[in-house]
Amino acid sequence: MVSGGDLTPEQRRVHRVEHILRRDGGSPGSALEGLAAIVEDETWRKVPSGPSRPEPFTSFRRFVEANPPFGLGYSIKQLRALLQLQHPGEGATEIRERMEAMRAEVARLIAEDVIPAQNVGRPEATSNVHATNINRSDSSEYVVARLKRDDPDLAERVVNGEITANAAARQKGWRKPRVVLTSPESIATALRRHLGPDDIAALIRLLLNEP
Repeated sequence: MVSGGDLTPEQRRVHRVEHILRRDGGSPGSALEGLAAIVEDETWRKVPSGPSRPEPFTSFRRFVEANPPFGLGYSIKQLRALLQLQHPGEGATEIRERMEAMRAEVARLIAEDVIPAQNVGRPEATSNVHATNINRSDSSEYVVARLKRDDPDLAERVVNGEITANAAARQKGWRKPRVVLTSPESIATALRRHLGPDDIAALIRLLLNEP
């Protein structure tokens, strides 16, 4: 146990955010604001990385997963779920822009920690302390790991937020375009992006059972 008086100012901030994350019924706004503050001034780089390790964290993933009062004690999966929530004040431009910047930076930091795939095919599990098991259930990390091995320049663009992992995978031919079946209008819009006039005409004939 570490008493509050033994904590650095940075650790106390981390501890407050960790408490908000675990508090039942806590507002997502408070959690998102706390996370934004930690990311904006790089608080996570200023706390000791463990009880016997005074050196700071060099990996955001390790900081997120480390037990309190050194880290948030959160999994990357839980963190991603939190980032999907909307801040109650995101209707205001300033708050929305701050949340968008925080989400983009967190995504960049997570991608930065992904190590290159070692073998042909999907990336395998590794014992590297900066990485976790990467598989198709975590598709963005799967793509980044392959890109770091096969196309480092494109991987850097994904990490920097210039292009999404999904767009990069499609560019490499690893994924085919997907059409979400929601409404006739949205389906038609998606098909027009990916099919030429002749293919669309052939599709119409098939849908109408015409020869």
